[in-house]
Amino acid sequence: MAQYTSRGTQLNNDKCVQQAGGNRFNLVIMAAARSREIRKQHYGSQKFEHVHSNISALLEFQEGKLDASYIKRIKFNDPKDRHIDRNAKYNR
Repeated sequence: MAQYTSRGTQLNNDKCVQQAGGNRFNLVIMAAARSREIRKQHYGSQKFEHVHSNISALLEFQEGKLDASYIKRIKFNDPKDRHIDRNAKYNR
């Protein structure tokens, strides 16, 4: 069994935010979308880079491989497609 070390210490939040256009909210959206892309692309991979797709996505922003223009490539769900059942009862 492979032992993994953390790559989270390599992250610099300020650089990531700067690459995302200075907006933390956009960084979160873009990093989540990129993380999903990495995970889908390397579903069966056991390589270390693909085990932690969220860290890989943030490192891509930090290194300048992705920038604020990435948000234009993200496909959002159409709000008209969302249905909220206002009468639903949730157990607590």
